[in-house]
Amino acid sequence: MNKNFSCLLAICLLNNIANAQWTAVNTGLPNSGSSTNVEYFAAIGTNLFAATSTGVFHTNNNGYSWTGVNSGITDTDIEALAAIGTNLFAGTGGGIFKSVDNGANWTAINTGLDISMGTSIYSFFVSGTSLYAGTEAGVFRSVPPYTSWTGVNTGLPKTDIYAFAQIGNDLFAGVLFSGIYMTNNSGASWSAVNTGLPTGFNSDFESFSVINQNLFAGDLGGGVYLSVNNGTNWSAVNTGLDNLHVHALAVSGTNLFAGTDGGVFLSKNNGTSWIAVNIGLTCMNVQSLVVFGTNLYAGTGDGIFKADLYSLVGIHEAQNGNSQVSIFPNPCKESFQIIIDDVHTANIEIFNFMGECVFQTELQNNANEIEISSLASGVYIINVAGKDWSVQKKMIKE
Repeated sequence: MNKNFSCLLAICLLNNIANAQWTAVNTGLPNSGSSTNVEYFAAIGTNLFAATSTGVFHTNNNGYSWTGVNSGITDTDIEALAAIGTNLFAGTGGGIFKSVDNGANWTAINTGLDISMGTSIYSFFVSGTSLYAGTEAGVFRSVPPYTSWTGVNTGLPKTDIYAFAQIGNDLFAGVLFSGIYMTNNSGASWSAVNTGLPTGFNSDFESFSVINQNLFAGDLGGGVYLSVNNGTNWSAVNTGLDNLHVHALAVSGTNLFAGTDGGVFLSKNNGTSWIAVNIGLTCMNVQSLVVFGTNLYAGTGDGIFKADLYSLVGIHEAQNGNSQVSIFPNPCKESFQIIIDDVHTANIEIFNFMGECVFQTELQNNANEIEISSLASGVYIINVAGKDWSVQKKMIKE
């Protein structure tokens, strides 16, 4: 990435508080605008499902409207969701249910679960074709055809499991008041990996995320912790994180989002620093996050909010110097024209949302046609640079 584009991203990061925008998308949810808890999301293709305190709700139009899909669910306090292929799973206050028709019908699948501590299901995790469930009595595993469960709890405290993550063969679980445990044999045995983490009642890890080999854990009270060595050691990464009650973590590329009791925060540097991205978010109690398409969805204590990822991470047009650059049409499909006032030679680079250069050439004339049929649809940044100037433009490829 060239120097000018790096500067652009730095400027955008500083400015993104002023540009991030959230919109409530609650049409069809129960009691919209009045305490609709949304604790989990899952997706199958273009279908997004939300777990609420009054049932599972479904949208196939990016959240513009929601429909309840609860036929067969006997306890509609939904606390977890997961999808494997066309199989959709709902964890409730009364066990686990499965649907194979996008939630139109549900069947209970509780054989093998330990209900001695209660029937609430708090979390799911998909690893290959295996589905792990976090319950009030530890971890249980199901494999196709997903009709029964097997306890995989050796070494685990018999208590609530709120979250999972995986790096390679290492599976991690957040255990209420006991920290984080790890298994490398599909749950046959677990061991604590808590060096550097809070202990006892201060240890309540409800979320994980992974960026490359960096494992992030969100604690309800202690903020975000990072391990770069598969849980051997942990360190707090909370600079700028104004609220340390972290319910949810989500990743888009190298962008890490944290859902807290103080709204949504963004880190672009592996947790080294955070900034709030909350404009338009009217409920700061963020319980769940999911990246779906080009949007980030936040499940709150007052319904669902949606924000365009590009607005959150702050990619905006910038200019350095006096040269004027025009591109048209924009949006474009197969190609676009670029016109540079009073300049005959310049370099052009096109960057995708991940900051990767996907096109580069030298311009020799004031007017040039750039062919982009090979690029995927999406938002790109065009960086045009002369000897002592540069201009950045946002371009949308349809």
